[in-house]
Amino acid sequence: MTNTFSYTGDLAATIYITTCVIMAAIRWFHMCRPYEKDPCYYFPGRPFVTALGLNALFLIPYAICPENHNTHYLVRFYFLPVTLFHFTILLFSYFGNVMHWKKWRVIMIITGLPVALALVAFFVLTVWLNKPIENIISSYTASCVIYAFGVIMTVGCIYAIVIVYNWAKRFDEDVFSNPADFPVVAARKWLTMVLVNIVLCWSAALSGSRLAMELLILFLAVSMIIFLITALHPHRNRPCKKDKEIETIAEDGKKEDKEEVKELLYQRSISQNKRKEILSAIKIVVEKQEAYLDPHLTLQDVADRSGYNRSYVAGLIKSEYGGFFSYVNTLRLKHVESYHKDHPTSTMQESLEASGFNSRQSYYAVLNRMNKS
Repeated sequence: MTNTFSYTGDLAATIYITTCVIMAAIRWFHMCRPYEKDPCYYFPGRPFVTALGLNALFLIPYAICPENHNTHYLVRFYFLPVTLFHFTILLFSYFGNVMHWKKWRVIMIITGLPVALALVAFFVLTVWLNKPIENIISSYTASCVIYAFGVIMTVGCIYAIVIVYNWAKRFDEDVFSNPADFPVVAARKWLTMVLVNIVLCWSAALSGSRLAMELLILFLAVSMIIFLITALHPHRNRPCKKDKEIETIAEDGKKEDKEEVKELLYQRSISQNKRKEILSAIKIVVEKQEAYLDPHLTLQDVADRSGYNRSYVAGLIKSEYGGFFSYVNTLRLKHVESYHKDHPTSTMQESLEASGFNSRQSYYAVLNRMNKS
């Protein structure tokens, strides 16, 4: 049985280390054209993905001697708190930069420094200690340290999931007119993958089984490959000049709640005549001035150009047209039909671009969402 575990542990760790190093190299040296001209915008988490991939080199002692009792502590620590820390930073380094939310760096330092020191300590003990770790600290104490760090990192990881989920939810509602303005689809895929991996990391850690740990290692190697494939092509196509506009709405849920309340109460604070006046200004901006043809039109754009409070504009559009997203994209879909009639030789892509859709994927995403509503 020992030889079997030795072989599978050797193989699993080698596969994982190789996968992570290759992922780090590809992530750092390869960027799709023409996006390499602005890597900070299109690949905001790139330096962190590279660093975390190279972090797998700490597992080399386990790959060499998987049957060693000391290396088993190293791999247990790596695949609980360290891996969960990696997931937290991967989410924050990408979506935190997208949203210009700089507080995640403070979280990274506060939580990452103790984890890094503990990982180095386990690594040093594993490499240079010729006697069992239990001669220095008890097996119970070592396990408690691993679980304590694991709980802390799990809380941090769940916090990251909640933050990113709220951002995705906000951008999936009636703030932006195009689904591609925030990588909502990518956010959902990565959040699901992180949640699954959290459960598997804890299952393997609590089972205490070497086989369970080795199966986890192989699964995480596959996860890294999936992540690399989905992250190679940028999920952002929004012009950089709008970045500051994102920053103004990238705040916590408390402000979102206040905005929703304002939108619900707007009818009580304006007269019927004022309501018609604001609605007329909205229609002039969106329909007569054809603002809906701007693929990156936002609710704030309409409010600014019409000269009225954003909450009033949002409330009126919600009550009259079912929401900003629905209103703008209904006009865009009609424009696609009329444009194609007026330009029968035009391609589908030309019709979509002329109608305010920034990609064929956005067009189909809009169709799918409009059909469901």
